[in-house]
Amino acid sequence: MRYVDAQKREDEILDILVDSYIKEYHPISSFYLCESCHLPYSSATVRNVMESLEKKSFLSHVHTSSGRVPTSLGFRHYVEHLNCKDSFSEDEAKELKEVDALDDIEEILDRSVDILSNISGYTSLMGIWGLQDKFYFRGIRFILQQPEFEDIEKVRQIFYALEVKIEQIQNLLFYYIDGDLSILIGDEIGFDEISECSLLVSGIQEKGFALALAILGPMRMNYVKAANSLYAIKHKLESTIKRLR
Repeated sequence: MRYVDAQKREDEILDILVDSYIKEYHPISSFYLCESCHLPYSSATVRNVMESLEKKSFLSHVHTSSGRVPTSLGFRHYVEHLNCKDSFSEDEAKELKEVDALDDIEEILDRSVDILSNISGYTSLMGIWGLQDKFYFRGIRFILQQPEFEDIEKVRQIFYALEVKIEQIQNLLFYYIDGDLSILIGDEIGFDEISECSLLVSGIQEKGFALALAILGPMRMNYVKAANSLYAIKHKLESTIKRLR
């Protein structure tokens, strides 16, 4: 029973720390968690849990700070417990409804990938096979807005992947469209140039037609919002394509 309680506490504190890091983008200390998140534990208890999580490679210690940051393994653990809320602002909901008024499939696809980028706040990707063979990506500006990518060399590497390795990336997206939602973190993506990113992939597959949808962003992305955005556009496209075919 004690082990179960300890494991539950570790899971809880790891998830809260990752949430805090996503919002704040600075190393998270035990004091910060206790004060900001009103945890029912002492700062010493939280610090001990964080040390345990670090030994298990879920967190890493930034030596210039008393705080810790999630590793790719920490983010992996976090996304396995995602609780999507399926909520959007009024403006975002209005953008989603714009697709219903369109009748041209080219315009629908083009607008959908734009909306996906706008409501998620990250770069969106879309690959089409069947209706047409085409690849879209939008929202490169959102990469430039992330503090992780202030280093111009990191940005250059991402741009290189999107320009030079686009065919391989498209193949990767189509590989993962059978599942409901796939989340690839860091090295799991398989491209050195975007190994500090995360990639969410879903899609639509019917006879003679396949559509892959993806969101590319920093490892410290808002996974709940990104997943909700991806689901919303996927479901909107499913219903729209059925209406037009």
